[in-house]
Amino acid sequence: MKMRVLKWLSGILLFVIILVGCSGEGKEDTAVSPTSPTPPTIALVMKTLTNPFFVEMEKGARRAEEEFGITLIVKTAAQETSIEQQIEIVDELIQEQVNAIVIAPGDSLELIPVLKKAQDAGIVVINIDNRLNPEYSASLGLTNVPFISVNNEQGAYQSADYISKQVNSPAEAIIIEGIRDAQNAIDRKTGAEQAFAEN
Repeated sequence: MKMRVLKWLSGILLFVIILVGCSGEGKEDTAVSPTSPTPPTIALVMKTLTNPFFVEMEKGARRAEEEFGITLIVKTAAQETSIEQQIEIVDELIQEQVNAIVIAPGDSLELIPVLKKAQDAGIVVINIDNRLNPEYSASLGLTNVPFISVNNEQGAYQSADYISKQVNSPAEAIIIEGIRDAQNAIDRKTGAEQAFAEN
């Protein structure tokens, strides 16, 4: 799992470098190509470092920083539910005029306005892990934001299906949800409920 996360992050940051190099409109002084002597500044905004997944994500990002010669800023909130803190972090990064923000948002709705503000400032925005709500994003004009993640619904379905086959029927299951407004939590619940219903 660790190696997959490391490779995943390296691939994402390479993708971001290419995007930054292709998005020079309005930011001639900061937008650079992958071969430019001035390295792009890329911010990775995660939910928290109390989750081992995000600890590995930072390791992957640091490895990519060395491999691709970028300037990496890593920011995290105190908890996965610290949405206001993530909003403040993005505001700070806008002031710092970073080239790109790679964000794993704690919420699928509340960060959209500040990310639209970042995009309007010429910053490339990449959405990872938890998907921003597409309809609300479109309504605010936040467009062309790549989303990179795993299939959470399928993963939850496979896990719940396996669990169901290990116990005697009939049985009761409890689903411990994540952040209810987070799309990845919604997808996981949907997948688990489907598997439990089929078993």
